[in-house]
Formats: sequence, structure tokens, C-alpha cells
Amino acid sequence: MVDRTYLLRRWFDIAVTFVLAFVLIELLDLKFLIASQLYQLEGLQWSLRHHFITEDILHRGVRFANLLVILLLLVITLIKSFPSFRGDNHRRYILLLLSVLLSFGLINYLKAIFGMDCPWDLRLYGGSRPYIELWEFNDTHFSSGRCFPAGHSSIGFAWSALYFFWIKNRPNLARVALALSLALGVTLGFAQQLRGAHFFLDDLTTAFICWTISVFIFYVGERDEKTNL
Repeated sequence: MVDRTYLLRRWFDIAVTFVLAFVLIELLDLKFLIASQLYQLEGLQWSLRHHFITEDILHRGVRFANLLVILLLLVITLIKSFPSFRGDNHRRYILLLLSVLLSFGLINYLKAIFGMDCPWDLRLYGGSRPYIELWEFNDTHFSSGRCFPAGHSSIGFAWSALYFFWIKNRPNLARVALALSLALGVTLGFAQQLRGAHFFLDDLTTAFICWTISVFIFYVGERDEKTNL
């Protein structure tokens, strides 16, 4: 058993590690390493951009499935709000729904604010646009992309909130849920990298944002309780 202070310290350690890694990757342009390798392996083109598996299944199909799961969670949460169905876990359903929706919403908002282009848009990878550094916050017509942070991998990473949803009563299931959500996020992120839609740093940023939202939503929502990690 650990208290809320320990939870924040763990988040702080992860945050510091993420920020240092982010700055290093950006300053040294390390995010181009994987993208360039994939681009070369695909014959100097994004040959998997419209592939049946990467586009139809792992992109459109998973996105539709995620929408169905969200709707199901919404229905369950609404049902749990009725007095005859309300139990001790009613608050956690609300926190789970709020965490997931806020993760998706914030990621999409940041995508619009930063306006970073996808690899497939860049001249370096056969596109038509020059690469503009994130630090420049360029407001020209070139900064109209929606590729940072990564939206699609958030479908996996956002469900890391299930860890906090189950950790008190079903810790083993919570850890499995966390592992599966991370695995799904990594898989979806890599599928998008294969399509030329994102750099790996975009997905890393998304993972950190989703984890942060989950931590603080449940931290505030269960303010008088301890969390078993």
C-alpha cells in the first residue's frame, strides 16, 4: 500500500524522465532515425499508408471499435447513476469515463494547436512541406498539420486509466489492463509510423499525456483513499 504522496512522486520521476528524453530527442533530431529507416525499408515511399492491415484494420477498424467501447462505458456509467443500480464503484466509473474522454479531447486539442506535419507531408519523405521545428511555433500555411501528439495511439494509452479503476479491488487485473493498454498503444503507434503518419516521439508524448491525466483524475477523484500499486 502506498499513499497519494508516493503516487505523485512516481509521476514526478516519470515526468522528469520524459522531459529530458523529449528535449534530447528533439535537439538531436533522433526522431528521424526510425522514420528514415522505415521509409527506406518501404522503398523510399510510404507503401503501407493505404495497406489493408495498417489502414483498414489497425486504423479505421480499431477507431470504430474504440468508439463502441466508449459508448458502452457511457451507458454503464449512466445506468450506475440510478439509485437502484448505484454501488461503491459508481464514482470510479465516472472517473474512468472522464479520464478516457479527457485524454482523447486534450490530445486532439494539442494536435490542432501545434499544427505539426506528418512524416508523409515532409519533403524529406516525398511530401511537399519543409520540416518546421516544434520550438518555432510557426504560424504560416505550412503549420496546418495535425500530427503531434499522436491521436491514434491514444486509443491504447488512454485506457491505462483501467489500472486505477481496478487497482484497489482487483490488482492483478489492473496490471494486466495496464500492460494491454500500453501494448495496444505501442502497436497502434507503430502501425501509424509504418504509414508515415507519426514519429515515435509523437506516440511517446501521447503515452505520457494519457498517463498523466489518469493519475490526476483518480488522484483528485479518490482524494481520501489510498491506491495499491
